[in-house]
Amino acid sequence: MTIVPAVLADEVRQQGYAIWPAYASPTECATLQQSAMNLNGGEHAHHYPKSTRVWDLYQFDPIFTDMVAKPGLADLLDELLGRYYLLSDYSLNVVKPGQPVDDWHIDYPYNEMSDLVSGGVLGLQCVLAVDQFTETNGATRLVPGSHNPPRRPPKTGLDSAETLIVEPGTLLIMAAATWHRSGYNRSDRPRSAVLMSFVERWVKPLSDPLPADLWVHDPRLQVMLGAQRPAETINGVPI
Repeated sequence: MTIVPAVLADEVRQQGYAIWPAYASPTECATLQQSAMNLNGGEHAHHYPKSTRVWDLYQFDPIFTDMVAKPGLADLLDELLGRYYLLSDYSLNVVKPGQPVDDWHIDYPYNEMSDLVSGGVLGLQCVLAVDQFTETNGATRLVPGSHNPPRRPPKTGLDSAETLIVEPGTLLIMAAATWHRSGYNRSDRPRSAVLMSFVERWVKPLSDPLPADLWVHDPRLQVMLGAQRPAETINGVPI
Protein backbone atom coordinates (compact mmCIF):
# COMPACT_ATOMS: atom_id res chain seq x y z
CA MET A 1 0.00 0.00 0.00
CA THR A 2 1.42 3.36 -1.06
CA ILE A 3 1.09 6.06 1.58
CA VAL A 4 0.58 9.60 0.32
CA PRO A 5 1.16 12.13 3.15
CA ALA A 6 -1.03 14.79 1.49
CA VAL A 7 -3.96 12.35 1.34
CA LEU A 8 -3.56 11.45 5.03
CA ALA A 9 -3.36 15.14 5.88
CA ASP A 10 -6.67 15.78 4.08
CA GLU A 11 -8.27 12.93 6.05
CA VAL A 12 -7.09 14.46 9.32
CA ARG A 13 -8.50 17.86 8.33
CA GLN A 14 -11.84 16.38 7.25
CA GLN A 15 -12.56 13.70 9.86
CA GLY A 16 -10.07 14.46 12.63
CA TYR A 17 -7.86 11.41 12.12
CA ALA A 18 -6.17 9.15 9.59
CA ILE A 19 -4.75 5.61 9.70
CA TRP A 20 -1.29 4.64 8.43
CA PRO A 21 -1.16 0.82 8.22
CA ALA A 22 2.19 -0.95 8.74
CA TYR A 23 3.96 2.24 9.76
CA ALA A 24 6.34 0.02 11.74
CA SER A 25 7.53 -3.23 10.17
CA PRO A 26 7.11 -6.61 11.95
CA THR A 27 10.80 -6.51 12.91
CA GLU A 28 10.45 -2.99 14.30
CA CYS A 29 7.29 -4.03 16.16
CA ALA A 30 9.19 -6.86 17.83
CA THR A 31 11.86 -4.41 18.99
CA LEU A 32 9.20 -1.96 20.18
CA GLN A 33 7.40 -4.69 22.11
CA GLN A 34 10.59 -5.77 23.86
CA SER A 35 11.54 -2.17 24.69
CA ALA A 36 8.03 -1.46 25.94
CA MET A 37 8.09 -4.51 28.20
CA ASN A 38 11.48 -3.53 29.63
CA LEU A 39 10.49 0.09 30.22
CA ASN A 40 7.11 -0.78 31.69
CA GLY A 41 8.83 -2.84 34.37
CA GLY A 42 11.76 -0.49 34.92
CA GLU A 43 12.68 2.51 37.03
CA HIS A 44 11.45 5.06 34.50
CA ALA A 45 7.84 3.84 34.55
CA HIS A 46 5.33 6.15 36.22
CA HIS A 47 2.27 4.27 37.44
CA TYR A 48 -0.95 6.26 37.39
CA PRO A 49 -4.50 5.10 38.21
CA LYS A 50 -5.54 4.82 34.55
CA SER A 51 -2.27 3.88 32.83
CA THR A 52 1.50 3.53 33.11
CA ARG A 53 3.65 6.07 31.28
CA VAL A 54 7.33 6.35 30.39
CA TRP A 55 8.31 9.83 29.23
CA ASP A 56 10.89 11.05 26.68
CA LEU A 57 11.32 7.73 24.89
CA TYR A 58 14.01 9.04 22.52
CA GLN A 59 16.56 8.83 25.35
CA PHE A 60 16.16 5.08 25.89
CA ASP A 61 16.39 3.11 22.63
CA PRO A 62 17.37 4.00 19.02
CA ILE A 63 14.14 2.39 17.80
CA PHE A 64 12.21 5.36 19.17
CA THR A 65 14.30 7.88 17.25
CA ASP A 66 13.76 5.72 14.16
CA MET A 67 9.99 5.98 14.62
CA VAL A 68 9.99 9.81 14.44
CA ALA A 69 12.32 9.78 11.43
CA LYS A 70 10.27 7.46 9.19
CA PRO A 71 10.09 8.46 5.52
CA GLY A 72 6.90 10.36 4.87
CA LEU A 73 6.13 11.36 8.44
CA ALA A 74 7.95 14.68 8.12
CA ASP A 75 6.00 15.47 4.94
CA LEU A 76 2.73 14.71 6.72
CA LEU A 77 3.65 16.88 9.70
CA ASP A 78 4.77 19.71 7.41
CA GLU A 79 1.38 19.54 5.69
CA LEU A 80 -0.56 19.82 8.94
CA LEU A 81 1.68 21.82 11.29
CA GLY A 82 4.04 23.72 9.02
CA ARG A 83 7.83 23.58 8.93
CA TYR A 84 9.83 23.28 12.14
CA TYR A 85 7.00 21.65 14.09
CA LEU A 86 8.07 20.50 17.55
CA LEU A 87 7.97 17.18 19.33
CA SER A 88 5.80 17.98 22.35
CA ASP A 89 5.56 14.61 24.10
CA TYR A 90 7.02 11.21 23.30
CA SER A 91 5.88 8.55 25.71
CA LEU A 92 4.93 4.95 26.24
CA ASN A 93 1.34 4.40 27.36
CA VAL A 94 0.41 1.04 28.87
CA VAL A 95 -3.20 0.24 29.80
CA LYS A 96 -3.27 -2.68 32.21
CA PRO A 97 -6.18 -5.09 32.65
CA GLY A 98 -9.04 -3.70 34.69
CA GLN A 99 -7.76 -0.14 34.98
CA PRO A 100 -10.37 2.68 35.06
CA VAL A 101 -11.33 4.09 31.68
CA ASP A 102 -10.21 7.58 30.63
CA ASP A 103 -12.74 10.38 30.42
CA TRP A 104 -13.47 11.67 26.94
CA HIS A 105 -10.93 14.41 26.32
CA ILE A 106 -9.00 16.54 23.85
CA ASP A 107 -5.24 16.86 23.83
CA TYR A 108 -2.65 19.59 24.23
CA PRO A 109 -2.69 22.48 23.50
CA TYR A 110 -6.51 22.62 23.39
CA ASN A 111 -6.95 21.00 26.79
CA GLU A 112 -5.08 23.90 28.42
CA MET A 113 -6.94 26.73 26.68
CA SER A 114 -9.56 28.69 28.59
CA ASP A 115 -11.07 29.71 25.23
CA LEU A 116 -10.55 27.23 22.41
CA VAL A 117 -9.43 28.73 19.11
CA SER A 118 -10.22 27.45 15.63
CA GLY A 119 -8.67 27.78 12.21
CA GLY A 120 -5.64 25.48 12.49
CA VAL A 121 -4.64 22.02 13.64
CA LEU A 122 -2.14 23.34 16.25
CA GLY A 123 -1.32 19.87 17.56
CA LEU A 124 -1.35 16.21 16.59
CA GLN A 125 -1.42 13.04 18.64
CA CYS A 126 0.14 10.08 16.82
CA VAL A 127 -0.66 6.73 18.43
CA LEU A 128 1.58 3.86 17.33
CA ALA A 129 0.07 0.50 18.22
CA VAL A 130 2.77 -1.63 19.85
CA ASP A 131 0.30 -4.45 20.53
CA GLN A 132 -2.80 -5.42 18.60
CA PHE A 133 -5.68 -3.07 19.39
CA THR A 134 -8.97 -4.91 19.98
CA GLU A 135 -12.40 -4.35 21.52
CA THR A 136 -11.26 -6.55 24.38
CA ASN A 137 -7.97 -4.93 25.37
CA GLY A 138 -8.97 -1.26 25.57
CA ALA A 139 -8.31 0.03 22.06
CA THR A 140 -8.47 3.79 21.53
CA ARG A 141 -11.95 5.18 20.86
CA LEU A 142 -12.60 8.45 19.01
CA VAL A 143 -15.42 10.52 17.54
CA PRO A 144 -14.95 11.37 13.84
CA GLY A 145 -15.48 15.03 12.99
CA SER A 146 -15.44 16.17 16.62
CA HIS A 147 -12.36 18.34 16.00
CA ASN A 148 -14.16 20.96 13.94
CA PRO A 149 -14.79 23.34 15.55
CA PRO A 150 -12.58 22.60 18.57
CA ARG A 151 -14.72 22.17 21.69
CA ARG A 152 -14.73 20.14 24.86
CA PRO A 153 -16.52 16.79 24.78
CA PRO A 154 -19.56 15.95 26.87
CA LYS A 155 -19.17 13.45 29.69
CA THR A 156 -21.58 10.91 28.18
CA GLY A 157 -23.72 10.18 25.15
CA LEU A 158 -21.03 9.76 22.51
CA ASP A 159 -22.82 7.07 20.51
CA SER A 160 -20.94 7.94 17.30
CA ALA A 161 -17.56 6.88 18.70
CA GLU A 162 -15.43 4.44 16.71
CA THR A 163 -12.97 1.91 18.10
CA LEU A 164 -9.48 1.67 16.60
CA ILE A 165 -9.16 -2.04 15.77
CA VAL A 166 -5.69 -2.39 14.22
CA GLU A 167 -2.62 -4.58 14.00
CA PRO A 168 0.70 -3.80 15.73
CA GLY A 169 2.70 -1.20 13.80
CA THR A 170 -0.34 0.83 12.75
CA LEU A 171 -0.12 4.59 13.27
CA LEU A 172 -3.17 6.70 14.16
CA ILE A 173 -2.67 10.37 13.27
CA MET A 174 -5.23 12.39 15.20
CA ALA A 175 -5.94 16.09 15.48
CA ALA A 176 -5.43 17.23 19.07
CA ALA A 177 -9.01 18.56 19.17
CA THR A 178 -10.57 15.18 18.29
CA TRP A 179 -12.57 13.66 21.15
CA HIS A 180 -11.03 10.38 22.26
CA ARG A 181 -10.19 8.05 25.14
CA SER A 182 -8.80 4.59 25.85
CA GLY A 183 -11.28 1.74 26.07
CA TYR A 184 -11.66 -0.68 28.96
CA ASN A 185 -9.05 -3.44 28.98
CA ARG A 186 -10.97 -6.55 29.97
CA SER A 187 -8.27 -8.91 28.67
CA ASP A 188 -5.61 -10.52 30.85
CA ARG A 189 -2.69 -8.66 29.24
CA PRO A 190 -1.46 -5.05 29.11
CA ARG A 191 -2.05 -3.06 25.93
CA SER A 192 0.82 -0.77 24.90
CA ALA A 193 1.13 2.17 22.53
CA VAL A 194 3.77 4.76 21.72
CA LEU A 195 2.44 8.33 21.79
CA MET A 196 4.15 10.91 19.59
CA SER A 197 2.68 14.36 20.11
CA PHE A 198 3.63 17.27 17.83
CA VAL A 199 2.73 20.97 17.92
CA GLU A 200 3.16 23.97 15.66
CA ARG A 201 6.50 25.65 16.19
CA TRP A 202 5.17 28.53 18.30
CA VAL A 203 3.42 26.27 20.84
CA LYS A 204 5.45 25.39 23.95
CA PRO A 205 6.06 21.61 24.03
CA LEU A 206 4.83 19.63 27.02
CA SER A 207 8.20 18.01 27.66
CA ASP A 208 11.24 19.96 28.76
CA PRO A 209 14.34 19.45 26.59
CA LEU A 210 16.99 17.05 27.81
CA PRO A 211 20.58 18.17 28.39
CA ALA A 212 22.21 18.83 25.03
CA ASP A 213 24.74 16.03 25.24
CA LEU A 214 21.95 13.45 25.36
CA TRP A 215 20.47 14.29 21.95
CA VAL A 216 22.82 16.64 20.11
CA HIS A 217 24.19 13.69 18.09
CA ASP A 218 20.92 13.41 16.11
CA PRO A 219 20.04 16.36 13.82
CA ARG A 220 16.46 15.11 13.42
CA LEU A 221 15.84 15.39 17.14
CA GLN A 222 17.61 18.73 17.33
CA VAL A 223 15.01 20.21 14.98
CA MET A 224 12.02 18.49 16.61
CA LEU A 225 13.15 19.48 20.11
CA GLY A 226 13.56 23.09 19.06
CA ALA A 227 17.36 23.27 19.27
CA GLN A 228 17.73 24.07 15.58
CA ARG A 229 15.28 26.22 13.68
CA PRO A 230 16.67 28.46 10.94
CA ALA A 231 15.00 31.85 10.83
CA GLU A 232 12.55 32.06 7.94
CA THR A 233 11.83 35.78 7.98
CA ILE A 234 13.00 39.03 9.51
CA ASN A 235 10.09 41.44 9.89
CA GLY A 236 8.15 39.31 7.46
CA VAL A 237 10.87 39.34 4.79
CA PRO A 238 12.17 35.89 3.70
CA ILE A 239 15.89 35.40 4.22
